Amino acid sequence: MLRRLTLSAKATLLLSLVVFGVVLALTYFMAQSSESVIEDDYRKRSINAADRLAAKLGEQPVFPSKSNLEDLLFGVSEKNLSITDISVFQVHGKEVALAATSSADETITASPDVRGVIESGKRLDRFGHDGKSRYVESVVPIHHVMHLPRSKVPIDRIIGCVSVHTSLEQADQIIEKSLGIAYFFAPVSILLLIIPLNVLFRFTVHKPVKRIQEAMARAEAGDLRAEVNLDAQDELGMIAGSYNRMLRQIGEATTERIRLIERINNFNAELKFKVDSATTELTERNRELRDLNAKLLKMQLELVHLERLAVAGQLTATFAHEVGTPLNLISGHVQLLIESFHDNETIARKLALVQSQIRRLGEIVRRLLDATRKPKLDLAPVDLNALVQNIATLIQPTLHSRHIQLFDRLDPHLPPIQADHKQLEQVLLNLINNSLDAMPGGGELRIETAPGPENTASIRITDTGAGIQPEHLERLFEPMFTTKEIGQGTGLGLSICRAIIKEHGGEIAVRSTPGAGTTFSILLPAEVPVLQAGA
Repeated sequence: MLRRLTLSAKATLLLSLVVFGVVLALTYFMAQSSESVIEDDYRKRSINAADRLAAKLGEQPVFPSKSNLEDLLFGVSEKNLSITDISVFQVHGKEVALAATSSADETITASPDVRGVIESGKRLDRFGHDGKSRYVESVVPIHHVMHLPRSKVPIDRIIGCVSVHTSLEQADQIIEKSLGIAYFFAPVSILLLIIPLNVLFRFTVHKPVKRIQEAMARAEAGDLRAEVNLDAQDELGMIAGSYNRMLRQIGEATTERIRLIERINNFNAELKFKVDSATTELTERNRELRDLNAKLLKMQLELVHLERLAVAGQLTATFAHEVGTPLNLISGHVQLLIESFHDNETIARKLALVQSQIRRLGEIVRRLLDATRKPKLDLAPVDLNALVQNIATLIQPTLHSRHIQLFDRLDPHLPPIQADHKQLEQVLLNLINNSLDAMPGGGELRIETAPGPENTASIRITDTGAGIQPEHLERLFEPMFTTKEIGQGTGLGLSICRAIIKEHGGEIAVRSTPGAGTTFSILLPAEVPVLQAGA
């Protein structure tokens, strides 16, 4: 049914429901507030009457006669017509008895509330219902203060209590009348609102919407000039303006579509030209890729050569140590023999010949050791970020073939350093090759650069490979130690890397978690120390 109503009818109905709900809500809250105010006023009247009466009766140690007390109670009741009855209870030892009451029933006994007030000495006020109407009851203790001649502290004694019973029947009638008036005016105000709203919506909503509908029907029939002319500046005027702009855009789109059809006729030739250009570019990229592979192979061969040189250096150092020590001992004993047989020319000459040959062997060992030592550092300014980018370009084909993703995070504020570009490149390639070997099934390789403490630069190479066992970490940089299978590593690569980094005055460290990957960290100073630079 709601779907068949017009927009103005729906808006009128919605506003009427909203106004009706607001009026009802306000009426309810006002009634609740009025009820609370009236109840509080009646309660205060009851309490004030009880307080004044208790204060007056507490001035004397004993109550007035019953007749005088009843006159006092009737006088208080006449001043406040809402008070139905007042009762005064007196304490006789441990008993509480009725002293006087304004009620016709003189058989009233002390209730538990009355006894509780006398025992606690605290006032009590509560609301209740007697079957006919609601009421509020206030029970106030009667205090009598005695001043003994020889005592400085007064004695406060409770001699009874006053119970004031106030009816709320009149308050309930006032609240009921207020609600009746509010509920009457709520629908009347809604009816008075519907008529002007209906007239207003007819002129401000119904007619403009009808004009927009008629224009849209003409546009649907193919008339792209069926615009709506509305002088209104409200939302409907904005809708009409948007509709007019949409019609103009449709016309422009139609013209553009015709032009596009003309361009499609020449699309084949343009497409062929782009395909030829893309083929040429792809051929150029393939050639660059072959060149990069060749360069990478050359650098890997150089790395193998460096490893072999390190092996030779290690063997030579071992040989020099194992052979040089006995030669020194033999040379010393021969020198002692020469001094012992200096008077025997023949033996002395033969011993001198042996001594010369021993010196010759020592010289041969020293020359062999010098031939296998690393060349001196060729220091020059090096941009670590550029070096990492060049290496990333070199290893890209290998990463692709092994299904490994490369992520780099290069700090643009990295300071330039003094280093041997070629040796530093060999170190990074060696570490990256180890990471690739640790990820035979693919994974992620991360290379990060960042400024370090005290004018240094750091490089971190992280892989998601199998990791290194904790017991192998301490021996990882030892010569001839490898965790790879036989024939897949010499055990000298990391030893050479550490030697090169040490020559640059830097540090290299490793952190690994089995099953999670490995991270190599390199820290290089911006300036190579004098001892390393001159080595």
